[in-house]
Amino acid sequence: MKKFFVYAMIGLIFIIGLNPTIAYALPAGDWASGIKIQNLDPANAANLAVDLYDEEGTLEISITTTANGNPLIAPIGGSIELYMPAYVSVPSGQYSAVVSSSTAVGAVVTSTNYESGMADSYASMEPSTAISIPYVYHNHNHYHTEITLLNTTNNEATVVVNFKEPSSSVAFGDSGSHEKSINITIAGNGSITIDTSTAQFNDLGWFIGAASLTSTQPLTAVANQYRVVGSGDTKGNLMISSRGLSSADSGTQLVVPSLYKQFIGASGTWQSGITIQNPNDSTASVQVVFTADPDMPAWTGTKSLTINANDSVELYLPGVILDSEDPIPDMFKGSAIITSDVSIVANVQHTNYSGANGYGVGMGYTAFSQGGKKLSLPSLYNWPSGAGVWISGIKVQNLTSTSVVFKATFVPDPDSVSQFTGTASNIALSGYGATELYFGAAFLDGGEAIPSGWKGSAIIEVTTGDSDIAATVIHTNYGRHVANMYTAIVIPE
Repeated sequence: MKKFFVYAMIGLIFIIGLNPTIAYALPAGDWASGIKIQNLDPANAANLAVDLYDEEGTLEISITTTANGNPLIAPIGGSIELYMPAYVSVPSGQYSAVVSSSTAVGAVVTSTNYESGMADSYASMEPSTAISIPYVYHNHNHYHTEITLLNTTNNEATVVVNFKEPSSSVAFGDSGSHEKSINITIAGNGSITIDTSTAQFNDLGWFIGAASLTSTQPLTAVANQYRVVGSGDTKGNLMISSRGLSSADSGTQLVVPSLYKQFIGASGTWQSGITIQNPNDSTASVQVVFTADPDMPAWTGTKSLTINANDSVELYLPGVILDSEDPIPDMFKGSAIITSDVSIVANVQHTNYSGANGYGVGMGYTAFSQGGKKLSLPSLYNWPSGAGVWISGIKVQNLTSTSVVFKATFVPDPDSVSQFTGTASNIALSGYGATELYFGAAFLDGGEAIPSGWKGSAIIEVTTGDSDIAATVIHTNYGRHVANMYTAIVIPE
């Protein structure tokens, strides 16, 4: 079976920062993770095995069945979920995961800590010896960053991590350092966590920048941007997770399907920020074209900027002044196309500090350098959970100026209460246009909606036209005061 490396901080119960002098480390409590694995083969079921490794690279346990003892098989076009707390045979701890499968698969990891009001998701990444982390914080509005690296080989990895804060940063005027480099080693199959809340990074001061990593062995990475208010009031807490970015994520055109500026919804006000990172030794000339969604008042605006070599720039939408010298209008909900004369990468963060009942929520995703005509969405829900409901929304965007038509096919998980299967057909997208499929609405063929008690996956594919598409997925559970997000996985043709 082929191995698909799924970096997963899949701690059932792990505690970080026992030292009481660490004010803002990830809070203790019940951290629980789940992996959704989707079968991408149109003709064969996927026979799966999941190996869990500790931080030293020791294989702790191999999972070959579901929690209730059934064979670990993802059906054709469908997904299967491994919710770690359900596995009584797996000791509490923090692990990385390697998924082996008889077919090609996609995977999404979700981690939650409900009592601290934290959750987010991220998709798996291809291992790389050069990784970019566009968002890194130290002591910025209660934010710090935790970066965990997984060595995907049997050989020790030597890693150099460079932190850099751009001169355009709002924090540049403080007394902290604006560049820092550290050297680390990672055992074969091992992992290591870098936490900027520790004393090692106190010299950064009030820092908002990026990190670049080079390694002697291929790595995968996940970065958690976390906000802990420090007063015991979990209403201010949130976490935004994103995978590391490699050359596969870079390009001279990036697509950003989901953006907000002062967008007031039923559960608070959403804001977005885009950090664009230039991993090259030459300056990048960049243009960002913002476009409102079709269900919003028509509007477009452009922001031009220059990003120095090996530097980054954050565009926090409430503070963006366009080339026209106008701000982005309030109640903006839309998308953006980023073009550059050299290859760049970008991440997006959404925050809603009021959230439901005053609880803050946050989530993020990776800008698309390329899309495809067929996409995998391993994790989707209309699923009651505790005091709330996990409910999904899918944002699909056309990556070219040529119109396109797509369909979405929804398949339930084997353990879904509802075994509903449905299709949304003949959905048209104009050039560079975007549309949203929200599970709270009846968007399926025949006027049907995704029923309550359903969890599963979807395949989205172009049916008319030659354009590539991309998609993001947002999950919200305002009853539990959390939200998360991930990017669709391109299925090779």
